[in-house]
Amino acid sequence: MTHSGSAASEASSSLPRISRRHALIGLAALLAQAGFWSNPLSAAMQAPASAPATGLVPGSMLFYTLSQTITGHRDLSAGTASRIEQAMRTNVPGFAEQLPRLGALLVTGQEAKALLAAASAADPGLRALALAIVAAWYTGTVAGQAANGTKSIVVAYAEALMYRTVADGQVVPTYCNYGPLWWLKAPPAVGVSAPVAPKPVPAPATTGTPEPKGKQAK
Repeated sequence: MTHSGSAASEASSSLPRISRRHALIGLAALLAQAGFWSNPLSAAMQAPASAPATGLVPGSMLFYTLSQTITGHRDLSAGTASRIEQAMRTNVPGFAEQLPRLGALLVTGQEAKALLAAASAADPGLRALALAIVAAWYTGTVAGQAANGTKSIVVAYAEALMYRTVADGQVVPTYCNYGPLWWLKAPPAVGVSAPVAPKPVPAPATTGTPEPKGKQAK
């Protein structure tokens, strides 16, 4: 018993002693660290928010799909579609109520004529909305109504579909040569060919019998 007690006392004496001051400093450091990690700002720094998902909201996606079908163009700009939709919500009475009804007539692989026929059979108002969407895309403008106190809203210019039908022979009307923002494209060919080295000119042909060399005149 005496031997074990002495061994325990020797072991305890060999351990480093921690002063009260050092213990308080360590406790304060632990509390400060715990407070830092519980801070919302520190959590935001450690786990940055992910980038917002890109894409159209459900309402805009419906309008985009309707626009693709009723115009017959699948390569429409999603950004332009969103702006046209917002303008139509402002200028077209009852747009918010009629848009889902027109969207309910969509069928996979449907052509523009079929959608317009279905809208005409369902409600004249849906036919008018379908034609208004076509007009907005082809003119780039959502017409206003004086009776409702709304003014026309220009949404797109160069992207107006009416210019596609004559794109092979006419640029979009503008003061800029070759269409809007033409300077962003590669410059057109100058139409000048590379210089060509002149061909050697042969010596003129001789006539008669040549005089023998070394012959002296008498």
